[in-house]
Amino acid sequence: MFKNFNDDHQHLIRITLLVLVVVLAIWVSGTVKDSDFVSSLIRKFGYGGIFLIAVVSGFNLVIPVPAISFLPVFLASGLNAFAVVATLAAGMTLADFIGYLLGKAGRHIALSAFERKVINRFEAVKEKLHWSPALALFLFASLVPFPNEIIVIPMAFLGYRSAYVLLPVFFGNMVFNSLYALGAVNILKLIS
Repeated sequence: MFKNFNDDHQHLIRITLLVLVVVLAIWVSGTVKDSDFVSSLIRKFGYGGIFLIAVVSGFNLVIPVPAISFLPVFLASGLNAFAVVATLAAGMTLADFIGYLLGKAGRHIALSAFERKVINRFEAVKEKLHWSPALALFLFASLVPFPNEIIVIPMAFLGYRSAYVLLPVFFGNMVFNSLYALGAVNILKLIS
């Protein structure tokens, strides 16, 4: 009974912290968007810098702050909204590919007979479900503000092909960043 209470409490605390981090990121980006220094820095590094930020934020399992949170700063620096969203999705997908490679490498590390037996059972389930995991991955990447590696690494470990994993992730990242961008722009319009 107490274990469930503590688990529920911990989940609530994590969700609250995540919401606070995202709100703080939007507030900071709204605050610094008028900074000449920040704007010149963004113009200097441009879409390449945004791509690198997306890779780091996409693979950050400790503090998952979506790079799209800084959209107001990017737009105030004169960058195109669609290009920013596409660049962020590409960077996040590269981070997911790195996670995929880690999962794939983990699969080939020495497995005991018991572990091989467990993997074989999961692979049998994989064959029965066929496209369901890809659909679940697309929905997760589209709607959940947590790193996609939570699902990508196990799918790679289970032997899913890279295209089967990365295409849903890329399109999910596009949807996530687009939805987030629309929400952030509308929130900033309300605040202004």
